[in-house]
Amino acid sequence: MARLWMTALLILGLLASCAAAEEKEKASNAGAVNPDMIAKMRDSVKPDAKEQRLMDAVLKNDLKVIAVNSEVLRNHNPYFSHEIKTGKITDQKGSGRCWLYAGFNIMRPSVIKKIEDDSFEFSQNYLFFWDKIEKSNSFLEEVIKRRKMDVRDENFQRILSDPVGDGGWWEYFTHLVKKYGVVPASAMPETKSTENSGNMDGILTERLREFAAELRDMDAKGASEGKLRGRKEEQLLEIYRILTYHLGVPPAEFTFRYKSKVDEEKKMGELVKVITALNQGQDSDFIETEALKEMAKDKVSLQKSYTPQEFAEEYVTCKLDEYVVLGNAPARDLNQRYVMENSRNVWGEKDSEFLNVSIEDLKQATLQSVLNDEPVWFAADVGPQRDNKTGVLHSQLYRYDDIYGCQSKFDKGRKILYRTTETNHAMAFVGVDVVDDKPLKWKVENSWGNDVGDGGYLIMYDCWFDEYVIMSIVNKKYLPQRLISLLEAKPEIIRENDVMGKLLMIK
Repeated sequence: MARLWMTALLILGLLASCAAAEEKEKASNAGAVNPDMIAKMRDSVKPDAKEQRLMDAVLKNDLKVIAVNSEVLRNHNPYFSHEIKTGKITDQKGSGRCWLYAGFNIMRPSVIKKIEDDSFEFSQNYLFFWDKIEKSNSFLEEVIKRRKMDVRDENFQRILSDPVGDGGWWEYFTHLVKKYGVVPASAMPETKSTENSGNMDGILTERLREFAAELRDMDAKGASEGKLRGRKEEQLLEIYRILTYHLGVPPAEFTFRYKSKVDEEKKMGELVKVITALNQGQDSDFIETEALKEMAKDKVSLQKSYTPQEFAEEYVTCKLDEYVVLGNAPARDLNQRYVMENSRNVWGEKDSEFLNVSIEDLKQATLQSVLNDEPVWFAADVGPQRDNKTGVLHSQLYRYDDIYGCQSKFDKGRKILYRTTETNHAMAFVGVDVVDDKPLKWKVENSWGNDVGDGGYLIMYDCWFDEYVIMSIVNKKYLPQRLISLLEAKPEIIRENDVMGKLLMIK
């Protein structure tokens, strides 16, 4: 009898053990896609004939071809009530220099007006070179600053992730212009590595990480901060030398001259007077020569030598210190000044900052600037709702929800918060179409060459502006006093490890 009880207890124990194991397995598999879930998925899709045709169309076509809202394109026209005279379209090609191009594109119109030559272009390569030097120096200074951290510490790993990338921001541009000046494109032209900077960036990144390890090793052996900084300067000489192979040597001095367009009829009259005077007042068939007609078309400036700083002083008319960065990031408090920690390219300069305002305030300041013929540097998420052929940017251009039978519920604030929207491209507003006292669409000068958009320009409808424009840089003279007063307010710091803060900058 005792044996039977022992057997029964053993069986009960085994059953309990099996039940516990089963429960543990269920707990470990909680949330997994199980066979029941798979069955529900299969049962949820039973298309009727109409839906099946739509599925077939998506299977065999580019999604945008199916989703395009033809009504938007039918109602579109490329005309503007106000346009700023600009130069030729530029092309950043396979590099991440949009922030540089946009910066120069707001400065070019005043130069073009001054010299009457719409072919003028600044050298993006020149500031690109010095940006790489400054980013390398800032990276190595951060290495010295954080040298006591474990190399695995996330705060050290963060600076290793992208020490010398192409991306940048408005303040990056202004720091470089103030420190290094500017030069025309002829003084430091584009190279193969500016057209596609990937290989160069890879080489620089590897060397800088090796330099970081060397500085840490020196510190571990007791080297003073002075010794580390001395070695850092030697390392920067190597970075400079590598850059000269890829980008050329930045000029310390250069010569510049230009051709201006003139009133041909007026100049022809002046030349005819000269020829007539030489002919003692008598008519002459020399006034009909082809050479005289060519002379009437253009004039050539005197050749002059400049340093980059002298050239900036003479040709950069906008006062960069008077510009303010306005942001519209609705997930953060509005009417608040923010500073982004460790967001500078030039060591020792101030971190980047912005005033977070309503989209209405941002738009009104932008509109005033454009109507006053001052282009506006801005940053947006340029990916969604864009047609490269026409250049149209419209928030309802592609109706993806109509295809899937679902509805997007994110507003702009949540799109930024959940990483659906981020600033990934900088351009310049150079025109606006005001209809019934409101902006209907905006003319955008891009830096992707002539083949994208309407001859290189994008045409942004105001609904797209509201959804995807995140930053706009304007002269503070276009701001009301209530916003100007915020510039002196104590800022809220967006910490270096705040991923949401970094989504507001172009990388």
